Amino acid sequence: MTSSRPGTPPIRCTECQQPMDSPIGCATCGALGQLPAGNVDCFTLFGLPHRFEVDLKALHTRLLTLSRVVHPDVAGVATPEKREQALRLSSELNRAYETLRDPVARAEYLLHLAGGPSASDDKSVPPELLSEVMTLREEIEEATTGGNGQALRSLKTDLAARRESGMAQLAALVEGIETPGEAGEQGRKRLRVALNVIKYWSNLLERIPAAAPI
Repeated sequence: MTSSRPGTPPIRCTECQQPMDSPIGCATCGALGQLPAGNVDCFTLFGLPHRFEVDLKALHTRLLTLSRVVHPDVAGVATPEKREQALRLSSELNRAYETLRDPVARAEYLLHLAGGPSASDDKSVPPELLSEVMTLREEIEEATTGGNGQALRSLKTDLAARRESGMAQLAALVEGIETPGEAGEQGRKRLRVALNVIKYWSNLLERIPAAAPI
């Protein structure tokens, strides 16, 4: 999914007038950017198109480059006002990075941008899932209480595979969530259900003691 949202066109530095890849700051002259109040679009901060596929290595490299631009010590910030501005920019940058680096958080964010329901608004899951989750929870508790490491490792492997299977479907499910009309609405609902299911698998994995590696 790629979309052209406000803020994605080229931005020019107010100091040196050179093009800026990110509103965070100017890599040419080091001038700090001016962000509007509230959360700023995560993709815009990194100069990226709105799509699910992200090159994580390139994203991290971009983080390091932009972090140097806004770091108070590196940027040579002198006044308290500029230091506060730099700290806010750094905080926004790190928030955006944590959202984009994780595929589940990234899919959640794209769903939010498309106007889809949040996890608190729509808790829908396949009808058979809840009974299956209850059974798995009981098996985890029984194996934990009995100190059955082999059973815990087996459960952990199974749950990790289920979660990975769900995550592998995210890219396809994100496609079309901005489509107008009924098709887009159904696409957003399908993605919401898939994300809800992944959350169940993640929660069950957290119940397994760390001493039971895969």
